[in-house]
Amino acid sequence: MADGEEFTAAFREIGRNLLSLEINTIEKPNLTTLKMPVLPHALLDIAGFYLTMLHEKLDLTSLWEMAREDRPSWQPVFRDTRVSENRARPVTTTGPETFDRLRWAAERALGSDKCRDCFSEGERVILYRIRRNCDQLKGIITDLAASDPDWGPWLNENDRSRLLKEEIRTLPPGRMPVDYAVAVRKMWDMGVENVCIQTVIQLDGDVITRIQSGLPRETRDVMLKVHETGIDVSLRYWQTLFDIVKQVAGGLLELFLPRRRTK
Repeated sequence: MADGEEFTAAFREIGRNLLSLEINTIEKPNLTTLKMPVLPHALLDIAGFYLTMLHEKLDLTSLWEMAREDRPSWQPVFRDTRVSENRARPVTTTGPETFDRLRWAAERALGSDKCRDCFSEGERVILYRIRRNCDQLKGIITDLAASDPDWGPWLNENDRSRLLKEEIRTLPPGRMPVDYAVAVRKMWDMGVENVCIQTVIQLDGDVITRIQSGLPRETRDVMLKVHETGIDVSLRYWQTLFDIVKQVAGGLLELFLPRRRTK
């Protein structure tokens, strides 16, 4: 794809993402100020978030040893969380195989009769998120590796130690489409945290706010104040982005329109 076509596609994707605004307020027990790392390390972080939650209540050993075609038949083994066990933690990688395993772990857990006994309502919501995001990540990884050869070494089933080796660190990463970058960033930011309040604002003026049921009144009141501030900041930022897009779009339009002849 030519550079001009890539720019147009990226610009179009940015405009599409501005059609709605989503504001999430999340309660996080261990807050850090770290920024999202480069894609391969972000993928390992996301896989680590999902694995930690699943590994706590599921024995994933047999799933990690299964071939891809056999994973849909995997039967989850639920762990007794009241018993302390020193169970080896599976290794995660940057490739699609890790996310395929995590996807089937969440899927099979949701389909089990024991799911409601072992996972709370909020945790089951996270299981749906894991299943959906892993499907999306498999597609992103496969597409990036196929469309840009520079991504191949980075996304070739590498664990953290291999990413830190000299022969990998000195290689240039490939290009990443805007929609992929936005999707991965959101997955990294949200991890396995519960969304307490969510507001979605559509370009046509529709506003939908969801509040997690069961929040204590004191917690809910504090969250609502924080959420209202987030909405205000987001709306102002949204308007700024719209103005930038309008100006750039107008400039591009003038470039391609035929100029009027002067007498």
